[in-house]
Amino acid sequence: MDAAVYLRVSQDRTGLQTGVQRQQEDCLAHAATLGFAYPQVFIDNDVSAFDGGRRNGYDALVAQVRAGVTHIIVWHVDRLYRQPRELEDLIDLVEQHPVRIEAVRGGGFDLNTAEGRLMARQLVAIAAYESGHKSDRVKRANKRLAEQGAWHGPARYGYGAGGVLIPEQAAVIRQMADRFLSGESLRSITAWLNRSGIPPLRAGAGTSGLWHPYTVRSVLSSARISGQRAYAPDTRADPAGGREILGPGEWEPIITPEETAKIRAILADPTRRRTTAARPTLLGGIARCGNCGAGLTITGKLSATGNTQRYTCQKDPSRPERGGLSVNAGHLDDYITERILHRLTRPRPSSDKESTSALLGRVVEINTRLGQLEQDRAERFITSSEHRVARFVAEDALRETERQLVATEDAVALYAAPIGNREALQAWWHALDVTDRRAVITTLIIRLRIAPGKPGRSFDPTRVLITYRP
Repeated sequence: MDAAVYLRVSQDRTGLQTGVQRQQEDCLAHAATLGFAYPQVFIDNDVSAFDGGRRNGYDALVAQVRAGVTHIIVWHVDRLYRQPRELEDLIDLVEQHPVRIEAVRGGGFDLNTAEGRLMARQLVAIAAYESGHKSDRVKRANKRLAEQGAWHGPARYGYGAGGVLIPEQAAVIRQMADRFLSGESLRSITAWLNRSGIPPLRAGAGTSGLWHPYTVRSVLSSARISGQRAYAPDTRADPAGGREILGPGEWEPIITPEETAKIRAILADPTRRRTTAARPTLLGGIARCGNCGAGLTITGKLSATGNTQRYTCQKDPSRPERGGLSVNAGHLDDYITERILHRLTRPRPSSDKESTSALLGRVVEINTRLGQLEQDRAERFITSSEHRVARFVAEDALRETERQLVATEDAVALYAAPIGNREALQAWWHALDVTDRRAVITTLIIRLRIAPGKPGRSFDPTRVLITYRP
């Protein structure tokens, strides 16, 4: 004869790990009294038998019953099955594979006898009633909390436990929403997140540490990120347009409710294009006409024989002030690229210690300090222990500064940028795609205007009027 212990602690229990350990100790002790010294143990941790979820431990137990296990030891029979249909499946199984159920609480019974099956059916009917009744109470309580706008569940991306905003993650969500609303696909946003090295929630908890399109969709469609409370008790997976919104929540929003509505409408649209949006230009829409303020658009062609592309203020018959201004696209792209790399290499000082410029300057100072520490150790001006302590302090300050930088509005585009190192910055910049470069530009530049120029003249940098972010 052979025996197996089956343990299940459902998701509505508190002290999950303690519950598993207690059940296991009790079941193994009971197995020993029955003469089974080393039974196989199967565990379903944090899985409910009532809601129909897959129980891998139970499936493995059934396979062992078919292989010859004659005794199943559980803490209580409702740990083994919770629904009448599960019991009937088990009864069908034991007709070919005789099994006796032994419970720490409630005693044992033999499913091969009419009396044992009657007892089992009575117990499972009571358990199903209790579970259904409890489920109704829980749903009513959860709906009441939802209507009150209370936070529900564990930490989610952008928020800690209880709905406390996490600024650096909130900045990432802000970028995700901006990119999606500007026409980027879920796959494109996913690629950007993974390419940038931005970790998803619980990246170090045995996961791949990568973002996936369905994860991005779940975050963007969530009512939570716009400070709203959703409720869908009978929905196991999020619908394309997100769960039903009941009203405002008690936590700080990251985007507006109007933006959530737009995102959901796009996601739920059955005619939504599945292809990636057209590749944007570096400065299209960012560079603006110095006369009327309209965003410049690209015209002309880029081919192997030459580049005739220009950023142009398009004519509009209904707005006579528009049109007539243009600038060579290649020259303007190169000039702005140079200004961006220069600013990241040598950030300007700022009186506001929390501004983007001040934080960039602090990163450069700390990196310079780290380089000096390496030189001091090599020249034996400091001991190895002094170097280790000083480096630890500097690296800790660097991590905190980078965290503050990423948490500032839209500065997530600078995640992992080698600030202060011109050579490394050039390699970093050329590795970015056009969308990422545009995000960097809008992080550092508030306004980019192109003043009128004289026809036929070569590129004139004085026409480029840049207003940098403080």
